[in-house]
Order: sequence, then structure tokens, then C-alpha cells
Amino acid sequence: MKTFRVVTGTALLALMFTACASPQPQAAPPAGVAAASTPRAMPAPKAAAAGNENERGQVVQEIGETAVLVTDGYDAPPTMTFKVTSIEPVECDAPDAPSPQGTAMAVALEIVTTPTFSGPLEINGQPGQISFRPHYWKGYASNGEQMDTVGSSIEHSCLADKTKLLPDYFGKDRKLNGVVILDVTTPAGEVAWIPNGIGGWAWEYPGDD
Repeated sequence: MKTFRVVTGTALLALMFTACASPQPQAAPPAGVAAASTPRAMPAPKAAAAGNENERGQVVQEIGETAVLVTDGYDAPPTMTFKVTSIEPVECDAPDAPSPQGTAMAVALEIVTTPTFSGPLEINGQPGQISFRPHYWKGYASNGEQMDTVGSSIEHSCLADKTKLLPDYFGKDRKLNGVVILDVTTPAGEVAWIPNGIGGWAWEYPGDD
């Protein structure tokens, strides 16, 4: 059994990957990505305050607040830290950039993985990967209604300077500082990063730097 543990503030969400878990329905990952084993979530208090879970089971984060993820065992040291440093509307400046379906939103992140990090995804035969692509995000309007998707063709074609974008997938021993471009349907609301189908982290937007 492999433990995938998330810690932020005083909140704890433990996801257990095991071959004996019952299958749970979730969106299929992009082509070339092997889905991780089905997770199980341990119960935690429901709360909307930062550091606790909202009613969707997502850990509520503030802009600039660091989250910690553990992949080496329940009591092991952290193997990944990350934080959202800003969530801001962005004007697409790439030549012939397509128009967003809603509002192009740049989510800036700082991410560090250790040499022992092992993510839940297998990409083209390479295990231990993780992703912040729009496929792994959900959006919610201010009234709580979930958006159909936050992904569109602007994911890679919005910015003229592609070096600002996070890599699509990455694994151990990385230090990253970049953005992911989401296409949200409302100018204010929440976005949540859900790397393995359940739980995850949520941020309100627009956010203060």
C-alpha cells in the first residue's frame, strides 16, 4: 500500500492507493497518461476556513500559503511543497492566440519536489509523475456552481513566452516557478487543483498578491 499524504496548516488529508480499492468513477486522463490506483480519503473536519476542508472535501488555501505533500509513507518527511503566489486575469499575447471561452486566468505557482518524490501518474512509461495542467483543475462560480471545464486551447497558446509555463508533467528533484493558464467562465470564484481525482486544494480568485 502506498500512502499519498497532504498537509497544510493544521489540516490533514491522507489518500491511500491500493489494488484492493473499489473502482470510483472519474474523468479519464489525457492520452499517454496511466491513471493511478483508486484513492481512499480519510475523514477530516468540514470547514471553509483556510487550512481546513470545504464542503467539497478540498483543503482551503490562501494565496502565498505553502502546502506539503508526502509520498514516501504516512509518517515520512514531505516530498513536495508548493504554493500559489497569484491568480490573475491575463491578456493572451501570443501571435494568433485563440480567444478564451471565458476569462484567461494565470495561476502562478512555486513548486519543489525532493529526490524521493513519487507522484501518482505514469507518463509514457515513466512513473512517479504529477501535473498541474488544466485537466487536473476544477472551477466554481461565486455561487458554488461547478464549471464544465477550465481547460481550452489557450492552455499552451495564450502566452508568447512559453518559458513562463509550468511543464505539463514532472517528477522528483525539481524546483519550478511558472504559471498554468485556466479558462474560467466567471471573473470571480474558486479554482481547485485535484491531482488524483478526489480531495485537492482550493483557492479563491481573483487573489491578492
